[in-house]
Amino acid sequence: MGGLAVLFVAFVMLAPVATADEGAAGAGGGGEGKLTRAINKIKNPFSGFGLGDLFGNQSAADVGHKPRIRPHFAFVQGFNSNARLGNRQADAAWQARIAPGITLSIPSGKLYTEVDYTYAFTTTQGRRTSANINTHNINAIARYDLSTDTVIGVGNNFQISDVPGTSGDTFTLNTTTAQVRHRLSPKLNASLGDAVQWFNDSGTSRQHDFVDNGVAGNLSYDVTSDLSVGPNFVWNVRDFRHIDAKNYWQIQPSITASYRLGPKTTLGGNFGWAYRRFEKGNSNESELVYGVTASHKLGRKFIWSLAYAKTLTDTFDTGFVFRELPEAVALDNLDRDFRVLKSHRIGTAATYNFNEQNSLGAFGDFQFINADAKDRVGGAGGAEDEKAMEVGAHYTYRINRYLSLDVAYSFGRRFAGQGNPQEGRAAEYTFHKVTGGVNIAV
Repeated sequence: MGGLAVLFVAFVMLAPVATADEGAAGAGGGGEGKLTRAINKIKNPFSGFGLGDLFGNQSAADVGHKPRIRPHFAFVQGFNSNARLGNRQADAAWQARIAPGITLSIPSGKLYTEVDYTYAFTTTQGRRTSANINTHNINAIARYDLSTDTVIGVGNNFQISDVPGTSGDTFTLNTTTAQVRHRLSPKLNASLGDAVQWFNDSGTSRQHDFVDNGVAGNLSYDVTSDLSVGPNFVWNVRDFRHIDAKNYWQIQPSITASYRLGPKTTLGGNFGWAYRRFEKGNSNESELVYGVTASHKLGRKFIWSLAYAKTLTDTFDTGFVFRELPEAVALDNLDRDFRVLKSHRIGTAATYNFNEQNSLGAFGDFQFINADAKDRVGGAGGAEDEKAMEVGAHYTYRINRYLSLDVAYSFGRRFAGQGNPQEGRAAEYTFHKVTGGVNIAV
């Protein structure tokens, strides 16, 4: 994976979310969202370092011809048996999140622009825990159809938020992306993108401020109507302001493929090599990276997906900023005392749509993380070896096109590993989480 995290820069309403430091404290979330993102990371060559697909959702032709103002609102609350992930499960808490916002979209011929502002307030209240988090997020995107074969997209996301578990500390994250997609021939498509990201934390103890720049290119050739194959290449450099031992540049060439096995089954995969060169000590990390995905529709109502990926992962993953309180929250808490981690992750999800209003889903997510002793840059101890899992189910009732209700349950467990656990969490933990909420979009 490496480099910048996956960003929410698509043509949908953006909702700022809880941070990774909250761990399992995030309340709510859909059961298949995490797996969907894992699958997209394999399919989208840009997703590993910060470029979302600027072209994958609404086009200028999809949104009409007049400017629109669309308010949106989300509320979720629930109970968490272990809000701070303590190993004695003695920190039960009530959690709630409210997130109102407004989106302005302006279609104008070949140009589509959109700006969204969302405010979110998250609270966790228990016998030993009391925390409130305020978040402000501004997301802007623009897409221009230069020709029938060429599309250009740019986006910028700015977020300022309280840091969980602190008093008065805030972090700021800004990400600017640009991407161009061009059809070279009826069967050959190309894309090229760049992402620049900077992160600043007002706290003096964490000191993870950085600047990251990444470039990614992709070619996709339709061998047949069912099979697409192509090379990808990703390069990025990250510079930490205070931790020189984590500074690096990285390249990752790979081959991706997608195969439609009949009208209801799709298979995908990637295979490549990740090489990370660290600035300090002239050391490096070299790993083969690969992944597979499968999705299947059983009839018209049942959808099942499976994904596996081996990646080279940053220990400071800013993807938490854009999570909409997903289900497998604990799996994103990585030990920041290391400069790089190797991850094996497998997830599965299934959704059954009873009708247009009612759907029931379930998920399972498992992660295996390890790091060598030579990659430890902070704390005490040696190598790292940890395992975590989370399973759950969710039910959604859509009252109408604007209003939906959600209920979810999840169970999570982290197993003891070698090395020091991340500050603020136990080497082992177990939690149960029950949530319910409402989403309104006009």
